[in-house]
Amino acid sequence: MLFHVGKFEESGFAVPYGYTERARGYERATLIDRGLGSVHMGAGICRLQPQGSIDPCLHAYEKGIYLLDGELELKRGEDAFRLAADDYALIPCGTPHAVRNSGKEAARWFEMAAPQPKPPGGWQDTFFGGIGEWPAVVNAPNFDGSTSKAIGRFKPRNPLPGGGAERKGLSVYRFMHKEFGAENFFMMRGELAVGGTRSYHDHPIEELYFALSGETFMDIEGRRFHLRAGDVVWTGVGACHAFCQTGDEPFRWIETQAPQFPARNGTRNYSDWEKFKNGW
Repeated sequence: MLFHVGKFEESGFAVPYGYTERARGYERATLIDRGLGSVHMGAGICRLQPQGSIDPCLHAYEKGIYLLDGELELKRGEDAFRLAADDYALIPCGTPHAVRNSGKEAARWFEMAAPQPKPPGGWQDTFFGGIGEWPAVVNAPNFDGSTSKAIGRFKPRNPLPGGGAERKGLSVYRFMHKEFGAENFFMMRGELAVGGTRSYHDHPIEELYFALSGETFMDIEGRRFHLRAGDVVWTGVGACHAFCQTGDEPFRWIETQAPQFPARNGTRNYSDWEKFKNGW
């Protein structure tokens, strides 16, 4: 399977396998997994009800979370933080952590995991245990402090370098990367300005796009899709795709890539290669 196009639906929320006795008020809706064609990714939207919690656990995979709505308290090792909308955190492989919602509204977050978590029925890669008591008060992170590693708040600054005819009006803000501590995936935000386009290209890695706002046309392997908030697209290795923004506001999305990009030749812009069609 080269690609998948779907839509996040509230009806997709369910208690994940193995969490029935280990969590309260916790549900997850799958966006991509092996059943939808992916080899490297497990991504979804998670929801935790007020006063809900997830028992201390660790995973044999790396996980990144990006808070969409509400507030969430994360205890990661010995540190505890209160996260709000547009905050994000990395949970390295094998790191004990627990989650709770002490607020009055449900919290929702985008979650990415790599290597891809194992499905039910075989060897399981989530292990529950204990990490001590929560502190009496859980504060928001000091994003400028040295103690707030592998945690941040999204701000649209320092887009990835690029431009030219292939990337008209496109800005990509990568915030979960090697320097941040991620080893198996990248997480970023993208924005395509009004009238913006991205020409046909492909990659030697998988990509996932979760639409946040605005609209775009996305062409994938000869088919055109009209994307709006809540839509999700996964493109596999070598899947040809392009974008063309539509509507009166920029198109914005969360994007993940796995494995991480190679140091060179991570993108093949078709326009760069077509000049050789008649010889070289």
